[in-house]
Amino acid sequence: MKKRILFVLLISFLVFISCRNNQSNKAKSDQIPEKPAVEKIENSAKMGEKTGCSTEKAMKLILALKEVEESKRNLDSLTDHKANISFMIDSLKQDGKELYSLTAGYNSEVRFEPYYHFYLDKSDCKNIQILDIVSGEYFPLETWRKQNRD
Repeated sequence: MKKRILFVLLISFLVFISCRNNQSNKAKSDQIPEKPAVEKIENSAKMGEKTGCSTEKAMKLILALKEVEESKRNLDSLTDHKANISFMIDSLKQDGKELYSLTAGYNSEVRFEPYYHFYLDKSDCKNIQILDIVSGEYFPLETWRKQNRD
Protein backbone atom coordinates (compact mmCIF):
# COMPACT_ATOMS: atom_id res chain seq x y z
CA MET A 1 0.00 0.00 0.00
CA LYS A 2 2.84 2.38 0.87
CA LYS A 3 4.48 1.63 -2.49
CA ARG A 4 1.28 2.57 -4.33
CA ILE A 5 0.96 5.83 -2.43
CA LEU A 6 4.60 6.65 -3.11
CA PHE A 7 4.09 5.81 -6.79
CA VAL A 8 1.07 8.13 -7.06
CA LEU A 9 2.98 10.88 -5.26
CA LEU A 10 5.96 10.41 -7.58
CA ILE A 11 3.75 10.65 -10.68
CA SER A 12 2.06 13.76 -9.26
CA PHE A 13 5.45 15.32 -8.55
CA LEU A 14 6.68 14.55 -12.08
CA VAL A 15 3.54 16.05 -13.62
CA PHE A 16 3.97 19.14 -11.42
CA ILE A 17 7.61 19.53 -12.45
CA SER A 18 6.67 19.02 -16.10
CA CYS A 19 4.01 21.73 -15.85
CA ARG A 20 6.47 24.11 -14.20
CA ASN A 21 9.00 23.46 -16.97
CA ASN A 22 6.34 24.10 -19.61
CA GLN A 23 5.51 27.44 -18.01
CA SER A 24 9.15 28.51 -17.96
CA ASN A 25 9.59 27.30 -21.55
CA LYS A 26 6.55 29.34 -22.59
CA ALA A 27 8.06 32.45 -21.01
CA LYS A 28 11.32 31.84 -22.91
CA SER A 29 9.49 31.18 -26.18
CA ASP A 30 7.73 34.55 -25.87
CA GLN A 31 11.15 36.19 -26.37
CA ILE A 32 11.93 34.24 -29.56
CA PRO A 33 10.95 35.83 -32.88
CA GLU A 34 7.61 34.70 -34.32
CA LYS A 35 8.78 32.51 -37.23
CA PRO A 36 11.14 30.19 -35.26
CA ALA A 37 8.51 29.72 -32.55
CA VAL A 38 6.01 28.46 -35.14
CA GLU A 39 8.58 26.05 -36.57
CA LYS A 40 9.36 24.75 -33.11
CA ILE A 41 5.66 24.00 -32.44
CA GLU A 42 5.35 22.15 -35.75
CA ASN A 43 8.45 20.08 -35.01
CA SER A 44 7.26 19.16 -31.54
CA ALA A 45 3.90 18.05 -32.97
CA LYS A 46 5.69 15.80 -35.44
CA MET A 47 7.84 14.41 -32.65
CA GLY A 48 4.73 13.64 -30.60
CA GLU A 49 3.30 11.63 -33.46
CA LYS A 50 6.44 9.52 -33.66
CA THR A 51 6.72 8.80 -29.95
CA GLY A 52 3.11 7.60 -29.62
CA CYS A 53 1.21 7.88 -26.39
CA SER A 54 2.49 9.70 -23.31
CA THR A 55 1.13 9.22 -19.80
CA GLU A 56 -0.31 12.74 -19.87
CA LYS A 57 -2.17 12.05 -23.12
CA ALA A 58 -3.40 8.72 -21.75
CA MET A 59 -4.79 10.38 -18.61
CA LYS A 60 -6.52 13.09 -20.65
CA LEU A 61 -8.17 10.48 -22.87
CA ILE A 62 -9.36 8.46 -19.89
CA LEU A 63 -10.68 11.57 -18.11
CA ALA A 64 -12.69 12.40 -21.25
CA LEU A 65 -14.52 9.04 -21.24
CA LYS A 66 -18.19 9.37 -20.31
CA GLU A 67 -17.92 6.64 -17.63
CA VAL A 68 -15.02 8.39 -15.90
CA GLU A 69 -16.69 11.81 -16.24
CA GLU A 70 -19.78 10.42 -14.52
CA SER A 71 -17.66 8.97 -11.69
CA LYS A 72 -15.89 12.32 -11.41
CA ARG A 73 -19.22 14.17 -11.08
CA ASN A 74 -20.46 11.68 -8.46
CA LEU A 75 -17.22 11.92 -6.48
CA ASP A 76 -17.28 15.71 -6.69
CA SER A 77 -20.84 15.76 -5.38
CA LEU A 78 -20.21 13.27 -2.58
CA THR A 79 -17.10 15.06 -1.30
CA ASP A 80 -18.49 18.58 -1.57
CA HIS A 81 -16.06 19.51 -4.38
CA LYS A 82 -12.98 18.43 -2.41
CA ALA A 83 -11.92 15.28 -4.31
CA ASN A 84 -11.15 14.35 -7.87
CA ILE A 85 -10.34 11.25 -9.90
CA SER A 86 -6.82 9.93 -9.28
CA PHE A 87 -4.71 7.64 -11.43
CA MET A 88 -2.25 4.84 -10.85
CA ILE A 89 -0.13 4.19 -13.94
CA ASP A 90 2.24 1.35 -14.71
CA SER A 91 3.91 -0.04 -17.82
CA LEU A 92 3.79 -3.63 -18.98
CA LYS A 93 4.48 -5.82 -21.97
CA GLN A 94 1.78 -8.19 -23.17
CA ASP A 95 1.82 -10.28 -26.36
CA GLY A 96 4.77 -8.24 -27.64
CA LYS A 97 2.97 -4.90 -27.15
CA GLU A 98 4.01 -2.24 -24.69
CA LEU A 99 1.02 -1.01 -22.70
CA TYR A 100 0.09 1.41 -19.97
CA SER A 101 -1.92 -0.07 -17.15
CA LEU A 102 -4.01 2.82 -15.90
CA THR A 103 -6.36 2.60 -12.92
CA ALA A 104 -8.81 5.45 -12.34
CA GLY A 105 -10.32 5.86 -8.90
CA TYR A 106 -10.56 7.80 -5.66
CA ASN A 107 -7.48 8.23 -3.51
CA SER A 108 -8.59 8.85 0.07
CA GLU A 109 -6.38 9.27 3.12
CA VAL A 110 -7.07 5.63 4.01
CA ARG A 111 -6.83 3.81 0.67
CA PHE A 112 -7.08 3.97 -3.10
CA GLU A 113 -10.53 2.94 -4.33
CA PRO A 114 -10.32 1.80 -7.96
CA TYR A 115 -13.26 2.50 -10.27
CA TYR A 116 -11.93 1.42 -13.68
CA HIS A 117 -8.87 -0.48 -14.95
CA PHE A 118 -7.60 0.31 -18.45
CA TYR A 119 -4.89 -0.85 -20.84
CA LEU A 120 -3.68 1.64 -23.44
CA ASP A 121 -1.27 0.80 -26.22
CA LYS A 122 1.84 3.00 -25.89
CA SER A 123 2.07 3.37 -29.67
CA ASP A 124 -1.57 4.49 -30.04
CA CYS A 125 -3.56 5.94 -27.16
CA LYS A 126 -6.83 5.34 -28.98
CA ASN A 127 -6.52 1.59 -28.52
CA ILE A 128 -8.22 1.46 -25.09
CA GLN A 129 -9.16 -1.74 -23.31
CA ILE A 130 -11.15 -1.87 -20.08
CA LEU A 131 -11.39 -4.58 -17.43
CA ASP A 132 -14.73 -6.35 -17.15
CA ILE A 133 -14.96 -6.98 -13.40
CA VAL A 134 -17.32 -9.95 -13.76
CA SER A 135 -15.23 -11.98 -16.24
CA GLY A 136 -11.82 -10.62 -15.22
CA GLU A 137 -10.92 -10.01 -18.87
CA TYR A 138 -9.97 -6.85 -20.73
CA PHE A 139 -12.18 -5.88 -23.68
CA PRO A 140 -12.01 -3.08 -26.24
CA LEU A 141 -13.90 -0.11 -24.84
CA GLU A 142 -16.73 -0.20 -27.42
CA THR A 143 -17.28 -3.95 -26.89
CA TRP A 144 -17.40 -3.43 -23.12
CA ARG A 145 -19.89 -0.57 -23.51
CA LYS A 146 -22.20 -2.75 -25.63
CA GLN A 147 -22.08 -5.52 -23.02
CA ASN A 148 -22.74 -3.14 -20.13
CA ARG A 149 -25.57 -0.99 -21.45
CA ASP A 150 -28.02 0.08 -18.77
